[in-house]
Amino acid sequence: MSDDEKNALFSAPSAIELDKIYNGWKNRDLTPTDYNTIQENEILNGSFKLKMISFKVNGIKEYGALLIPKTDSLIPVRMYIGGFGLNVTTNSVNLILDNSSKSNPFILAIPALRGQSLEVKINGTLYTTPNSAGDHCDAFDGATDDVLAYLNLIQQTETLADVNRTSVRGGSRGCTVALLAGIRDKRIKRVVGVAGPTNMLELTSANENDPTYQCQFLSSYKNNQTGLEATRNRMIASSPLYFADHLPLTQLHMGLQDKIVPISQGYDLQQKIIDTGRSSLFQLFTYDKTHTDIATNNLDLSERIETFLEAL
Repeated sequence: MSDDEKNALFSAPSAIELDKIYNGWKNRDLTPTDYNTIQENEILNGSFKLKMISFKVNGIKEYGALLIPKTDSLIPVRMYIGGFGLNVTTNSVNLILDNSSKSNPFILAIPALRGQSLEVKINGTLYTTPNSAGDHCDAFDGATDDVLAYLNLIQQTETLADVNRTSVRGGSRGCTVALLAGIRDKRIKRVVGVAGPTNMLELTSANENDPTYQCQFLSSYKNNQTGLEATRNRMIASSPLYFADHLPLTQLHMGLQDKIVPISQGYDLQQKIIDTGRSSLFQLFTYDKTHTDIATNNLDLSERIETFLEAL
């Protein structure tokens, strides 16, 4: 790739480009169809119901899990978004439920996302789904479509779900998608991100030969399957930094020793939010941790997140 080509591909986005992407999001049809419950189980003597479900959005068949407490009241929705690995097509979640889990009830929603399946282990029992259809490497903008379509489905099918009190939490790729979902949908009132990229345009430019970035953004361009404008749009639309003025209340947790997502990604988002006069809506917490151990034995992180989400 020539220097001129790189400059054209990775230069900072213009206001026109940003407006086009933001307005384009509003016009996407994320209506879920073909809803089906593929498995339903009672958990903890009927205190919770686990539903493994399928649906379609834009013809793509996808899967998800819903953990619903027994209650007669409207309750908030917490969405949990998994990370990304080039050769990892399963999102794995391990949950421990006991009687204390029944206080401050909420619906936990875990989408598999396109190209991935779910493995949800609850108190030692494993529940799984098949692989969702779609491109595994459409891991940010497309995955955000999946999250919002899933929230639309929850609004349509779960009568106890107060979707206007939705929070979204994710780590690594899931952090980025959580931020993008909060930017795009006003039903989402709180976002928690852990160790996630905020500027995929910048990171792709710095890692253009890395197989993960190739898969997510550059392979189709280099193979002449996608043009320069569409490739730029995909990277920009995967970068919450450029749309930070639309974020709701947000917590971001970053590792100072993270070599995969540098701490500068967190600082840049913080500065952008300060520049837009929205600093009261944003908290950045840093830890002397790496990308892989940021949540390990980190009581401060878990307590900050739970206090933040419980207030919704």
